[in-house]
Amino acid sequence: MVSARSPIAANGQATEQLIEVATSFYRQGKSQIEIARELGLDPSTVSRYLKRARDEGIVHIEIRPPRREHVDLGRDLAGHFGLHRAIVVPEDSDADALYAVAADFVSSSLVTGMRLGISWGQTLAGMIRFLQPRAVSGLAIAQLTGGLSDAEPGNQCHELVRHLAELYPKSRVKYLHAPAIVDSEAIRRAILADRSVSDALEAAAQSEFALVGIGSMGDDATLMRVGHLEQTDRDRLLASRAVGTLNGRFFDRLGRPAGHLERRTIAISWDQMAAIPTVVAVAAGPTKVEAIAGALETGCLDVLVTDEETARSLLKEE
Repeated sequence: MVSARSPIAANGQATEQLIEVATSFYRQGKSQIEIARELGLDPSTVSRYLKRARDEGIVHIEIRPPRREHVDLGRDLAGHFGLHRAIVVPEDSDADALYAVAADFVSSSLVTGMRLGISWGQTLAGMIRFLQPRAVSGLAIAQLTGGLSDAEPGNQCHELVRHLAELYPKSRVKYLHAPAIVDSEAIRRAILADRSVSDALEAAAQSEFALVGIGSMGDDATLMRVGHLEQTDRDRLLASRAVGTLNGRFFDRLGRPAGHLERRTIAISWDQMAAIPTVVAVAAGPTKVEAIAGALETGCLDVLVTDEETARSLLKEE
């Protein structure tokens, strides 16, 4: 018979409950009172379980303060480009580290009932994989732009919206059932005349917090890689000095709208994006430096999450 003074870990059933309590608190963001209510425990018991989880080595808490140079680099980057904040991950970090840091910032910024807008792309899809359920619910989630034809699985805007809604209970979603770029101005006008599309774009324009990626004009950019952009359109954009895309819209190195596709794009407008209180861009890599530099000049971005090499390149280019 197990003594009452024996460690909790000595009892399999107690260990299961201890793990459940720790998971609810540390991974799902539930309060100790919520956990106590759900499991029929006294709040003081929940507190003891959490302490034992740390003592038994079930929970490991690690505090990793950023190196000073990255804090200073982020401050320099934010100051130079007029950002509210720039978050810079170490030079030797991989893509997952960038996604994880971005996810941590987003998680700490979300509040219950917030209106959240999101675009599409590989970087955003990677970041969302690292989001963890928190004590946040009832988000109003909307697509900032239309979708892509033949997109890679997991990168489509509606998939990212659905994933976010699954993470945060009682969230409402507003899908935009339209392509990001259509074949003609006439088709765009017809699609925008549909009430479900206009309502979805209006909901997106009312976002309080938005997540966007930054695409380059290179072959590895999402629009190019999935074949959503015709080569003739790409050539015309390059002739117009386009350097990248932000939420499906093209811009030049000075952050000005570039090219003919403005009249064929289904997304919130530049002015609407600039009016969103907090727009967070996640982007890094040597092939994206020029595109990121141009995106920072659009006046639409408030927060940039990038890596050390990209940050130094951006400041050097300026």
